[in-house]
Amino acid sequence: MKVLGINTSPRNNSNVRFALETALETSAEKGAETEIIDVNPLTISPCQADNYCKANNSECGLNDDMADIYKKIEEADGIILASPIYFFDVTAQAKTLIDRLYCYFGNEEFAKLFSTKKVSIITTNGGAPLEAFESSLNTQMQAFGALGFQAGDIIALGGNMLPGEIQEKEDQLEKAKEVGKNII
Repeated sequence: MKVLGINTSPRNNSNVRFALETALETSAEKGAETEIIDVNPLTISPCQADNYCKANNSECGLNDDMADIYKKIEEADGIILASPIYFFDVTAQAKTLIDRLYCYFGNEEFAKLFSTKKVSIITTNGGAPLEAFESSLNTQMQAFGALGFQAGDIIALGGNMLPGEIQEKEDQLEKAKEVGKNII
């Protein structure tokens, strides 16, 4: 079993990356092979809406770092997307990555492949209540569902303004561990 963690925070040592690491440690304890991709330093262009992918069996026409991520998503059994919440939504890095998954949309072969894979979402935020951005998280999960993925957990870990402060919050780390356990 392979679990892929996708960290979309632009910050080094971010709270959401620490929560993702915690989740993946739990997955590894359950026997999963785990990997984290840090999206921010990669070159991932926005979707160009040229529909090249529709004419080429879901192959994207852009030649950037997303090509490696596609392969890792296809090989993974479970995916945990991790994003801080900035201005009531996932990061631009997360949204760009999700938009680039459009290449799989409508491809029955990939829908069948993804139907055995679960996606979970971990978020951290400074203080806004979940209700302020919950609809956005549901929309992101629905995008994965439209591609055939099974919906896993969605957790929001609030009150984390300062980098690293989540490390002192056992209740939140327990929630991250549950995500890691449930993705298996």
